[in-house]
Amino acid sequence: LVVEDNPVIRQIYRRALEQQQLTVVDAENGTRALTLMERVRPGYVVLDLMMLDMDGFEFLKRMRRRPEWQAVPVAVLSAKPLSEQERAFLAVNAQHYQRKSEAACAEVAALVGKAMKQSGG
Repeated sequence: LVVEDNPVIRQIYRRALEQQQLTVVDAENGTRALTLMERVRPGYVVLDLMMLDMDGFEFLKRMRRRPEWQAVPVAVLSAKPLSEQERAFLAVNAQHYQRKSEAACAEVAALVGKAMKQSGG
């Protein structure tokens, strides 16, 4: 599941993940992503932090409240400079954090692809 409000970046993530032979669903915001997760349990979430309706931090809080979603790994890609408190939150709630860039997209796609193949997903 790719959660990214910028449609161009969302498409770049989609293509990079599909090159890893992964099935990709995407959402333009956190609210839509939570709704999608009710129907489709993703094997991995790629998340932006800065979105209008619900930022990535709030999305993670809501996601982690649900027992069935607590084990779903999350990779955060964001251009947002992080405070120490935000870094600490992500250290507990996400498996990977990386500054957003085109190279980061390919790296995260490879990371997600490897993790999904190891988990059998």
